[in-house]
Amino acid sequence: MLRIVTLLASMVLLLGGCAAVEDFGSSLKYNIQGEFYLQENKYAEGRETFLQAVQADPYNPEAHYYYGRFLLADKKARQALPYLEKAAGLNPKRGAYHFWLGVAYGEVGDQAQERQSYRQALAQDESHVQALTYLGNNLLKAGEYEEALALYQKAVELWHYTPQALYNRAVILRKLQRVPEERVAWLQYLRAYPAGAFARVATERLNSLDDHSFRNHRLGVRTVTLTDIGFVPFTAELAEYALPSLDLVGTVVNNMKSGVLQVVVYQLNNRELARKRALSIRNYIQESFPALKRHKRIRISWFDVAEQRNVLGRKVSVDESVRFFLTQAQ
Repeated sequence: MLRIVTLLASMVLLLGGCAAVEDFGSSLKYNIQGEFYLQENKYAEGRETFLQAVQADPYNPEAHYYYGRFLLADKKARQALPYLEKAAGLNPKRGAYHFWLGVAYGEVGDQAQERQSYRQALAQDESHVQALTYLGNNLLKAGEYEEALALYQKAVELWHYTPQALYNRAVILRKLQRVPEERVAWLQYLRAYPAGAFARVATERLNSLDDHSFRNHRLGVRTVTLTDIGFVPFTAELAEYALPSLDLVGTVVNNMKSGVLQVVVYQLNNRELARKRALSIRNYIQESFPALKRHKRIRISWFDVAEQRNVLGRKVSVDESVRFFLTQAQ
């Protein structure tokens, strides 16, 4: 008897909630469609699909949200705004709606509304990493460094590989002249993202703080960022962590049709150790890339003095270091 009563009650709820079920079904369909088109970069198809959706289903927030997203993807932020505003108004508890509304405001230059939208997104979801990061960016532009720094820090704690938060955290620490923390921040960014234009800038700033854990090397038309080429202390045996950097150097040079790789080792007051370390580097690269040995495309030199460098207008001295660059064959 109890099972019959329960079943009847369920049927009543289902029949009474047909409209809600239909809305849920439509929203689920829009979500699946929208995410598919976004992930596949099919913006034109997505825009056309959701233009029809907002016309056919004008009170569904997901329809407005995705149509706004596709307009944003087409760099039509001003056109996207009313649809994203509508989505957030229809369902103010969705943090994603407020976040993307903030992105649209940022694109049209309304930083005050942008900031407010990110705050509303975080009010609904305090762990929204993008909202934390973008709000931090907004505050950084306004010179509100301490609050921006706290937001970046929280974003990194939630996801250790948040690129903008990692990078801009170091930028703020540099502006605040908090040198020990800045050094750690650049290192954390470079360990997560050791390649690309931002890595090259991060490396220069790190080097200007007398930390040479990473270094930029000019190889022909390319500038590559490498970890320092380390050795087992007091020996010429290459440290394990240095091998991927040497593999990258070998790959870059091997793929070039011409040019001689110059390997220069500096070791303060120990010329013999510098020579052995230069030989170790050459031997490792030649073993991995025999063509470089066959065509005699690696040359080495060594010095028993510190390397003198100019980094961001500041002269720095490095007691032990390895430098790579390319010259034309003689």
